[in-house]
Amino acid sequence: MKKLSKFSILFLFVLGFHLLIYISGAIPFFDYRVFDFMTSHSPPPLTPSSGSTVIVEIDEESLQLLGQWPWPRLILAKTLQEILRQQPAAVGLDIFFPEPDRTSPSQIISFYKQLLGLNVQLQGFPAELADHDRILAEILQSGPTVLPLFASQESSASKECQSFPAQKISLPTDISIPESRSLLCNTPILQQAAQGVGYINASVDSDGVFRRQPLIIRYKEQIIPSLALAMLSQVDPQIKLKHSTNWWAPLKLSFTDKTITMNRRGEVLNLLYPKESFVRIPVSQVLSGRAPAALFTGKLVLIGASAAGLYDQFVTSSGDIIPGVFVHAALLENIINGQGLYQPDYAKNIAFLLSFLLSLLVVYLVFERRYLAAWVVFLGVTLIAIVVTWIALRRGIYISPGFFLTPFLFMFFIFSLFFAILHYIERKRFLEDLGEAHSATIDSMTMVAESRDVETGLHIIRTKEYVKLLATYLKNHRHFNQKDLTPHIIELLYRAAPLHDIGKVGIPDAILKKPGRLNANEITIMQSHVEIGRTIIDNAINNYNKTNEFLTIASNITYSHHEKWDGSGYPLGLNGKNIPLEGRMMALADVYDALISRRCYKDPISFDEAEKMIIAQSNKHFDPMMIAAFIDLKNEFRQIAETYVETENLSSCS
Repeated sequence: MKKLSKFSILFLFVLGFHLLIYISGAIPFFDYRVFDFMTSHSPPPLTPSSGSTVIVEIDEESLQLLGQWPWPRLILAKTLQEILRQQPAAVGLDIFFPEPDRTSPSQIISFYKQLLGLNVQLQGFPAELADHDRILAEILQSGPTVLPLFASQESSASKECQSFPAQKISLPTDISIPESRSLLCNTPILQQAAQGVGYINASVDSDGVFRRQPLIIRYKEQIIPSLALAMLSQVDPQIKLKHSTNWWAPLKLSFTDKTITMNRRGEVLNLLYPKESFVRIPVSQVLSGRAPAALFTGKLVLIGASAAGLYDQFVTSSGDIIPGVFVHAALLENIINGQGLYQPDYAKNIAFLLSFLLSLLVVYLVFERRYLAAWVVFLGVTLIAIVVTWIALRRGIYISPGFFLTPFLFMFFIFSLFFAILHYIERKRFLEDLGEAHSATIDSMTMVAESRDVETGLHIIRTKEYVKLLATYLKNHRHFNQKDLTPHIIELLYRAAPLHDIGKVGIPDAILKKPGRLNANEITIMQSHVEIGRTIIDNAINNYNKTNEFLTIASNITYSHHEKWDGSGYPLGLNGKNIPLEGRMMALADVYDALISRRCYKDPISFDEAEKMIIAQSNKHFDPMMIAAFIDLKNEFRQIAETYVETENLSSCS
């Protein structure tokens, strides 16, 4: 029952997290990034020499030569005529003509008549040039030309198409493609002259980047293709949209020997290319006869604006801004080369569901403290997701891994972070308990030695407090600035100080507890306690089998706390800074406490006397730096001594 309750809590937690991240809108954003990254590392399938499209640009050069836009349609008619002479496969115009050309002589005459009531006559003007729209219509009618439409969800009945050329593309009846409420067309004379029409509008994803494009829309029970698809239908009249035989794709487009799969909305992921990937030529060069022979022969030709301010701007995944005519050209190339990418309708939901189930598994493993298993599952699943996505992408399918990876990675990261913090807290508590047990063990070991000595357990406490006080002062005071005395080292000094006389465990009681002064031979034996202490600690170091800061500091304290600054100490007669810093601090702390404490062989002396004796030994027994610190810390030393004052008797003295 308890296990079921725990699992229920985990289930609700993972479910709540997934719902929260889904509502936040972060998943599509990261899915877009995954798509952009993976497609950016694919080899570019398009170069100017391999492409099937040619873009005729209304660019800055053409505007400079022919004047600002819009041009008289006579110019476009002449341009289109030059292109059709080379017998292209199809010509698509990414230029909308919703109104009659007001630069036509017939329109100018009508304008003056309606506005001023004047009957303007153009004497000697050729009648065949009077209507630019009619001229353009005749050229449109002479070849495989396609004009644009604009699909809208807003009702604009007064500007809607009344009729358009018969479309050659059929569609299964049970496919749910988008339906347009309004379709804005070109002026009727042009609309009927073109061999085909296709809509040119496209929408961007929520991050403002263009990635997907519907190939078809529905309008009043009619199927309207995109401009690119309408151009391809001029090349292959047998082009079809039909049910796919693949279980994962509802719709496919068959064009010549290529097949492009789509979702139920007729969408494909349209990979875009830099402008340099296409064959391009300005309108001005076409009109001046500078277009290479056979440049347009058998090609799909798109006429559109590339001059700044004249075109719809689309942002690519690489951050480039390209005109809409290059979007249509990219779609043409992708269909011709079979490069169309399909995103299954169900992929997002399945990916999200898998994320939930596998997140639940990983969270359960982490909760059970099976961290290695959780990491293996996490890394294995993530790697599999990336590999499967890459393989599917190579086959033209994008399985929306962002809907799996985003919540899965976030879930694992947050839950792992939570348990890492929890583990840190538990580990810290364990180490603190271990440290306290360690200190208690050390103190107990020291008390074994001290129980045979005339000194008391309070001597251990006082001396380690003195050492910590000195070390902290030397670290923080700018005059001394002992950078090696980190908080960690000071803590080790504090814990190691009680071991300074551990070697006394090997000194005979007759010498250790002698109430009087020792003779020369007894002094030698007493002084051997530093060797005994170092041997005890060094054995521990050797058994530990690697460097241990605590034991190294303890060994230095034990072996060098009877050395003197002027070299007259023992066991090695070290002098000055050759004596380890911890030994110099312990020397002052040990002597000070011995002076103010009662022993079998002496009475305590006052704080003032002890302080004078300590200071007098500067540069002799003690490091002058320690004495300088001691002078500033005299009151603190007294407070420690008074806090841990002796209360026991000396009944152990013999």
